[in-house]
Amino acid sequence: MKAFSFRLDRLLRLKADAEQQQARVMGNAAREEAVLEQLCVDQAGYVADVGVRASPRAGQPTSAGVLRALHLTTLAARNQLADAERARMEARTLADTERARLSEARRERRTLERLKENQKAAWGQDLVRDERKTMDEVASRARGNPNR
Repeated sequence: MKAFSFRLDRLLRLKADAEQQQARVMGNAAREEAVLEQLCVDQAGYVADVGVRASPRAGQPTSAGVLRALHLTTLAARNQLADAERARMEARTLADTERARLSEARRERRTLERLKENQKAAWGQDLVRDERKTMDEVASRARGNPNR
C-alpha cells in the first residue's frame, strides 16, 4: 500500500502561515492598544494635575486674563484626553477585529488538521485490514487450504 499523503497538505501549510501572519498583526494591534491605554492614563493624570494647578489660590487676587489662560489650559488638556480616548477606542476596535480574524484563521487551520488526522486514521485502518487479509491468505496457503 502507498504511503499516506494528504492532498490538502499545501493548503494546510498556507493556512498555518496565514494564522502566524494574523497572530503578528493581532500582536501589533494589541501593543498599540496597550500604548494608547497608557497614554489615556497619563493624560488623565495630566488633566487632574492641570486642574489642581489651574485653580485660583484662595486669598490671592487673580486677573481675568490669568483665569482665562487657566481655563484654556484646562480645556486643552481635556481635549487631549478626549482625543487619546478616541484613539484608544479605535485601537481597541481594531485589536478586537484582529483577534476575531486570528480566531477564524486558527479555526480554519484546525479544521484541516482534523481532516488530515481523520484521513490518516482511515488510511491506517485500511493498511491494517490489507495486512490482515494478506496474512490470512499466507496462512491459508501454508495450511494448504483450497478455500482461497
